[in-house]
Amino acid sequence: MTTDILCDSAIYIGLMRAGQDPRKVLAPYLLAGRLYNCGVVRAEVLRGMKEEQRYEQMEQFFDIVPEIPTDPNLWRKVSEIGWKLGRKGKWPPATDITIAACAIRIGATLISPDPHFVDMPGLLLVPDLSLV
Repeated sequence: MTTDILCDSAIYIGLMRAGQDPRKVLAPYLLAGRLYNCGVVRAEVLRGMKEEQRYEQMEQFFDIVPEIPTDPNLWRKVSEIGWKLGRKGKWPPATDITIAACAIRIGATLISPDPHFVDMPGLLLVPDLSLV
């Protein structure tokens, strides 16, 4: 698969818990111009960092990863997705809807094992990096 990707915070956290450096694992995707990020993922990952040095390293990494902008049009999409899912009795967190809307905005595949994303309309989703 040669699509653009957006990794959910679960991917970054899972890599770190496995003793891997997400910057090194994701560098090939970044260098190929295929890796994107969004502000919600940045905030979720950075707020959980325990060591200041690791926080600064990840912050510097996120500074060079192209970030999908959140503007009024994106928030309209977030609202639309949330409303449609709510009509089906599904209530994923607004943060997850925002991450999905960012991926949809640029046609990227979202990489996440989180089941909240499965029902998001129009979202390309794979559970882990091995599938991209």
